[in-house]
Amino acid sequence: MKQIFIQTEAADLLGKAAQYKKDGYRMVQILCTRVPEGYELTYSFDKDYVMENLRVIVPLEGSVMSVTSQYWYAFVWENEIHDLFGLNVEFIAPEVDYGGKFFQLAKPMPWHELSKAQQPAAAVKVNLRPGLGVDASVKPAANPAAQKPAAPAAKPAATAVKPAEGGN
Repeated sequence: MKQIFIQTEAADLLGKAAQYKKDGYRMVQILCTRVPEGYELTYSFDKDYVMENLRVIVPLEGSVMSVTSQYWYAFVWENEIHDLFGLNVEFIAPEVDYGGKFFQLAKPMPWHELSKAQQPAAAVKVNLRPGLGVDASVKPAANPAAQKPAAPAAKPAATAVKPAEGGN
């Protein structure tokens, strides 16, 4: 599979999504993450084993147009991005715009604050095994206390056995 990343502006997103739809691409996913500039969104489209990814940077107080007019099922990702990050996604198809209530959250927009972001405690190692797919194994975080070698198990004390005296 070939992957291509294309930096684009938020204002051009809907037009580019319409072109992908016209050209027969399927929408694979929308990814959102917080960056110092605001939000980084990646819209992925696939056709004939070529994945084209539109990368958009949206300012913290900015917004992005919904692509549900082209790919109706994008409403799931767009509502999720709105609820978890607080990014305003404009003109989601009205019948599937949950208005911030797609998820029941203990705290609104839990991923909005970049300052509270934490680095993962573990690294993921991906091994590609022929014919078996991908093995993503999580390695435990480095913890000096956990890295001490275990003390050998104590052996039971040997007791001397005295030969029997006498006997037949």
